[in-house]
Formats: sequence, structure tokens, C-alpha cells
Amino acid sequence: MGLLLVADIGGTNARFGLVEQTPNTSKPNYTASQQITLKCANYPDMGSMIKACCAEFKIDMPEYACLAIAGPIEHGFAQMTNLGWKFQINELRDQLGMKTLHVINDFAALAYAVPFLSADETKTLYAANSDPEAPIVVMGPGTGFGMALLVPENGGWKIIPTEGGHASFAPTTEKELAIKSYLLKEQSHVSVENILSGIGLVHLYRALANIAGVEAQNYSPADVSTKGLANEDPICREAVVTFCNTLGAVAGDKAVSTGARGGVVIGGGITPKLLGILPETNFEERYKNKGPMRKYVSDISIKVIVNDKAALVGSAAWLIHNTPALKPVLV
Repeated sequence: MGLLLVADIGGTNARFGLVEQTPNTSKPNYTASQQITLKCANYPDMGSMIKACCAEFKIDMPEYACLAIAGPIEHGFAQMTNLGWKFQINELRDQLGMKTLHVINDFAALAYAVPFLSADETKTLYAANSDPEAPIVVMGPGTGFGMALLVPENGGWKIIPTEGGHASFAPTTEKELAIKSYLLKEQSHVSVENILSGIGLVHLYRALANIAGVEAQNYSPADVSTKGLANEDPICREAVVTFCNTLGAVAGDKAVSTGARGGVVIGGGITPKLLGILPETNFEERYKNKGPMRKYVSDISIKVIVNDKAALVGSAAWLIHNTPALKPVLV
């Protein structure tokens, strides 16, 4: 039995986990039995933080690890978007004395987790007879808006990362046209991420306040969400409802655009908090409202990931399935 180190590292916090794994087993384990969270600002670089993590766990440096990071990875070079950390993956692996070190994007890890999550780690928003042999689109609002495609390949899964959050926001109501018009006075391009994200809630609130002729308060994303869900502020409430309606519309757009007949899966930290209000919005109708493609979309299910540690599951699955010494034995 060996220990695998997995991590989900953002601009502020880094969550580390240890996965106990028997090499080449037919029934891999993807769940971290031990977990700790470290503040990234307390460390000068990635290597120092990983060493501190192992000290916290009271273990020697594991031979195998996979880090999911909030930032791009290209040609063996990784960069943390909000930390300024840059490193060569192979150099970091050698510095730490590991046999294998994988570094993947955090949303790619979330997407890769989907086939390996248990039933209680997701919640069905809309049930349909999705095609198990077709692609799955994994998307979701958080600090930004992430999106990736999971494509079946040789009995496993291939991740296709995308920048779908930067596609243009497509209004479909008069109010949404007014929202986009307001935002276009401040920026030349209004994207999906400008609406469906933490800061997107603030954009919606400010635009709706302007349309209503009400002075906007200096609210944070948490303020808009909390006041909207509690119905304490009518503009915040409308912002949250508009957010939910737009999320449904975008989910349908992405399903049609990618041919994701295998299902739509929504991740990120915001949507689980909206589960109580979603049935009161036009989320489902906006999802299906795709003209001649209504039947096409209506046959595609929607699930929400409710396990906030899913990226650790995805990191473990990626490490196990992409490391020859760990790869599961087919039976």
C-alpha cells in the first residue's frame, strides 16, 4: 500500500490529501483519507508548500503526486494565475525527489472527477436519458467560469479543456439586453464569465439597480447572494434569479455546442448554494429553450457536484489512470 499526494491549489488556499492506493489494483481508491488546508501566502513557492504539507502530515515525501492548480499548464511549465508562482514541472519533481508529478488545471481535475464520483456526491437538477457513450460537458461558476469536455476514449476518458467562460453572453430577454447594454458602457466584450461568476453577481446587481433607477450599494458577491437568497433586498433577489436563469440558458447552449449527449455537470462553489431557489426560477425552461433543438437538449440530464472536495478525487483519478505503475488492472 502506498500514499499518493493530491492537491487542489487556488490563489488563496491549498487543500492537500493523502490517498492510500495499492498499485495496479482492479478497484482503485480515489478518496483522500487525510486532508489539510494551507494558506498559499505563507510560502514563497510551490516546493516549500509541498514540503510543509508533508511535515503537517508527518510523512516522507510521496513518490507519486498530482497537483490541480488555478492556472495554465503548457509544455511542462505551470503558472499560478493569482499567486505569481511559476515552475517547470519536471524540475519541481526532481527537487522534491518524486518519481512522478502531474500538474493539471483545477477545472480539468473537477471534470476528471465526474466519472468517479459516488451518487451522493452529485444532485440531479434535471433527469433525462443521456447517452453513456457520448461526451459530457462539465461547467460551472465560481471565482470565474470553468468549462471542460469529457470524451469517452478506449474505455476511459479524455479531457478537452476549453475557455468556454469567455464566450459572449447571449441575452434572450429585454431585461438581459438592458443588462448587457449597461455593461458594454464599461467594457467592450461581455462574456459568460462576466455574468456567471462571483463578480458576475455584482455586475448583475449593479446593472439591475441602474435599470430600476436605484442607487447601487457597495455589495460584495457574498452580500448579493446572501441578501438575494434571504429576499432581504429586491434588486439582489432579482440578480440571483437572473443568475439562475442565465445559468440554465448557458447550460443548454454548451450542451448544443459540444454535442454533450452524455450529460451536463455543473461544478464550482456557487451553484450548490442556489439549489433551494433554482426550482423557483426559469432555469429548466431556459435550458430547454433552444428552438428546433428543444428535444435534443431535453434528452440531456443536468447534475450538480455537491462534494466540495471533488477536485481531489479528480486529481487522484488522473494520477492513477495516467501513471503506468499505478494504472488499474482490467478484469
